[in-house]
Amino acid sequence: MMKSFRVAMALLVSLPACAASGTDTRFDGTETGTGTGTGTATGSGGTTNIGTGTPGSGGTLAASGGSTGVAPDGSLTIAIRDFKVYSAGDPSTDPDFENTPKTDQAGAPNTSYMGPWDDHQIVGNDLGPDGKPVYKNATGTTLTTHGKDAFDKWFRDTAGTNLNVPYPLQLTQDANGAFAFDSNVSGVALSASDPTKNFFPIDDGGTYKTMFGNQGNTHNYSFTVELHTTFIYHGGEFFHFRGDDDVFVFINKKLVINLGGIHGPETADVNIDTLALTKEQEYPLDFFYAERHVTGSNLLVTTSLGLKPAMVN
Repeated sequence: MMKSFRVAMALLVSLPACAASGTDTRFDGTETGTGTGTGTATGSGGTTNIGTGTPGSGGTLAASGGSTGVAPDGSLTIAIRDFKVYSAGDPSTDPDFENTPKTDQAGAPNTSYMGPWDDHQIVGNDLGPDGKPVYKNATGTTLTTHGKDAFDKWFRDTAGTNLNVPYPLQLTQDANGAFAFDSNVSGVALSASDPTKNFFPIDDGGTYKTMFGNQGNTHNYSFTVELHTTFIYHGGEFFHFRGDDDVFVFINKKLVINLGGIHGPETADVNIDTLALTKEQEYPLDFFYAERHVTGSNLLVTTSLGLKPAMVN
């Protein structure tokens, strides 16, 4: 990211809180069974335009199987992997982190160009069988990356190169019943002179600090985020993103957002109705993010999808 970039992160879910008995984790407003439950669910409807529209009709929740399922409560867990700043003399460092191209956007040599470097050739269109993005050019490089071996470490535990930190991300419910996390509100100030709050979850001095530390910067940059979750598609949902650096979002194991590269905040929108999904069926959503260059960390996600508690692998 460039110095003037700001950080924000919000994750909105269009389901109000409720409680039920049962072991079934499905919560779509239509399920019934031998268990009991209270509350209501948001069902189909909604809008593909952020900030407009009204919730669609739903149903009364009754848990199936007579055990303990509950509605999404905003409690998610993401996997953060911390990386060392790249050093040409240290083979344990990954050359994709804090190692910007010495070119312009077109790839022409230029040592004074400071970005952005958009790079949409990093990953393929299909999620890999292990649930990770697949490097698109197995035998080559891209504008901002240095080959398959370096990229494959982004979202895989690699001893000596990265440190995996399970990080609880608690979303809060707003007045409209949506869940939200906004690092402009609950993040960390960019600097003593700039109070703008950013997403720096593993800074020195914090609960989730790592032994790699801030590495000479005010904050601990050079990290990735991995999130796996599922949702039940009702119709009318949207997914919106704004941020930097790289973001790859897969729905039903297909790439729907590709904002690869080292750049400032960029936006992307997904109209879920265009993905040929079947209503009332459950689908996976896999989210991957990389913070690869100082001096800001920008991430905004808004969605009307009813995301279930995340899985980490």
